[in-house]
Amino acid sequence: MRISEGERQTGMPAGLAPARLVGYYEIGKHESEFEGRKSLAEYVQLVFELSGPKHPPRADGSSVLIKLEDKVSLDAGSLFYKLFAAMNYSGKATHMAQLLDDPFLIEVFHNRSSDGKRFYPSLKGKGKGYNITGPNYEDPATGETKSLAVAAAVSPLKAFFWEGATKEDWDAIYIPGEYPERKDEKTGEVTSRARPKNVIQNRIKEALNWKEHPLHGNVD
Repeated sequence: MRISEGERQTGMPAGLAPARLVGYYEIGKHESEFEGRKSLAEYVQLVFELSGPKHPPRADGSSVLIKLEDKVSLDAGSLFYKLFAAMNYSGKATHMAQLLDDPFLIEVFHNRSSDGKRFYPSLKGKGKGYNITGPNYEDPATGETKSLAVAAAVSPLKAFFWEGATKEDWDAIYIPGEYPERKDEKTGEVTSRARPKNVIQNRIKEALNWKEHPLHGNVD
């Protein structure tokens, strides 16, 4: 089977995949820019563990993870509001974190970098938004509604809530190790430099209101 350029670069097939929500992280206030206008908003990260034949565990036994980051908004027209509505298919939750360990059917997109030279995996298709739903689907052959079997999560379920977070909460989201450098198989060009795996704590430290947090100055 021919591998697409996007899959070759990202190491992750595009398309639909079974997944479970394994991480919910409130990462503070960050600045964004749209059409020349800058804005400041609270952001959250969601981490999904993929499974199924297209996303088997890696050689080291770790599972395949993909995250999304978006601004928190309760406005009915916002992406976050629509995302929560789609993910809360059972109607049981009043908060996104209550959906941890729930099964989903998600779509992975291969988006191009701003310079058009590289692909990166994303849960938000450019001009399409998110396609994350419950595990039920309609069988095109029979018209029956069926439920997709989603493997149990391998990754531990984790969450970080900005308000009231303790040193123990902070330590629990630390990720040791480093992602190795990646090179293009054809050209030998470095496509991704080596970087620490501790991306969640590092992202929280980048928040413009991190210095106001009680943990600031009390953690590494």
